[in-house]
Amino acid sequence: MDFNCIEGLLALPEFRVIRQVMNPKQLEFHLERRDTFIVCPRCQRCCSRVQDSRPRCMRDLPILELPVVLWLHLRRFACAECHHRPWEKRETFGAHVKWTERLYTHVRQEYVHGCPCRALARRSGLSERTVFRWTFERSRGGRPRKLGRALGIDEYSRRTGHRSNPLIVDLDRGKPIATFKGRRAEDVLAWFKSRPQAERDQVEVVVVDMSKTYASAMQQLCGEQVHVIDRFHVVQLAVDALDGVVRSVQKQRAPEEAKDLKKLRKRWLKSANQLNVDAWIARDEWRRRFPELREVIDWVQNVRTWFERT
Repeated sequence: MDFNCIEGLLALPEFRVIRQVMNPKQLEFHLERRDTFIVCPRCQRCCSRVQDSRPRCMRDLPILELPVVLWLHLRRFACAECHHRPWEKRETFGAHVKWTERLYTHVRQEYVHGCPCRALARRSGLSERTVFRWTFERSRGGRPRKLGRALGIDEYSRRTGHRSNPLIVDLDRGKPIATFKGRRAEDVLAWFKSRPQAERDQVEVVVVDMSKTYASAMQQLCGEQVHVIDRFHVVQLAVDALDGVVRSVQKQRAPEEAKDLKKLRKRWLKSANQLNVDAWIARDEWRRRFPELREVIDWVQNVRTWFERT
């Protein structure tokens, strides 16, 4: 492809194309600023001798349904007067930006208008997490979708240890609705009250974890009839109850027997068809000797069977 044609497609008058690499999965264009000199910020003299250069990678709009990667080769000049070695700066893009503004705007518009996240990410050369982050986090919610019958509320953070923000998800469609800042009950209530009353009336189920903040917010907004704890925390409560009973039984036994009981912990959580004959007999022996252990094991198995049904 002709360099002039590529420069016309890219529409970046500050840069010129010096090399192109066409791969089956993406297009790479190496760019360089058209100016062959810069003004020294110290002595205000023109510097034309190149001392060094470094590439900077950026994402741009796809061409021919292929992701585009721009390699900006920024040069370092050497001033002959004051011996200062300044780097040239790019006026079209920011100092630490890794994508063009037109790609950012295009991805947000396409995703908000219903383009599938996976297809949009593949066509733009981005990850699905990046597409979601651009659309919702950076716009503090973007244009939220309408509330559905079943909603899920949880927290997420960009990285481990960073501040978490609430995330509202439509469980029937499996798509995010909105995210916003503020983890207090007042912040959650304020967001839901900002939605039309007709949308709030459609909500029948709200699935949350064991957070007291979200539980109190949903109780004030919808009442107890729509409050549901998610499956993970229900099973976690059941396992914690089982561990408590096992510890109480261990205290009643001799040290060697208590140690053998501890080794059988994984067997309490498995169903009968997942155990071999020896493990099944050992578990049944403990169930026979301790009625309280038998009751809680049967209860955990019933909870597991209920969740595995279709």
